[in-house]
Amino acid sequence: MPFPPGLADAIRTKLDVGALPTALPEKMYAGYGRGHPCVACGEPIRAAQVEYEMDYGGDHIFRLHLGCAGLWEAECRLRGYRRD
Repeated sequence: MPFPPGLADAIRTKLDVGALPTALPEKMYAGYGRGHPCVACGEPIRAAQVEYEMDYGGDHIFRLHLGCAGLWEAECRLRGYRRD
């Protein structure tokens, strides 16, 4: 999946306003998409695409495309965020 223009900026903004978590999850799963929207880009994660599911416990689950998850994690690490 090529990165759409502005995706990195969108992820930074979502981190700034709290729409994306700032701590790396204790549990992260990978599998094929099931049509859920990616919390980073908003596009559905299709069956032929890798989906990362970040589990923060309870109902706090975030689903991202493989590439979106990589950009999110890189931005978290650049900001010095760590696991809680």
